[in-house]
Amino acid sequence: MSSTERDSHWPHITELLVRSGGQIMLGYVAPIEGAAVATAEQTLFAALVRREGESVNALLQRLDEAIGAAFHQGVLTNEIKGGNLRLAPARTRKKR
Repeated sequence: MSSTERDSHWPHITELLVRSGGQIMLGYVAPIEGAAVATAEQTLFAALVRREGESVNALLQRLDEAIGAAFHQGVLTNEIKGGNLRLAPARTRKKR
């Protein structure tokens, strides 16, 4: 499989990571064991909870679709903590 084919599988994740300097996180977000979160700077684009029996590929596909909805329609998806997951403010390091 070529790089182009892999990138086109999840085009919105690719756009977030490569063009927007964003990041995704898969894993534990207390108290959720299976979460998928997409952010860039201080913007939360999507926060999903892995459904019972859902494969990682299916979760990534839902994440890609949620990021696309955020980019193109301004719709933010937040399934964690009843939609109340928020990013912590950026910390500034104190000079020593």
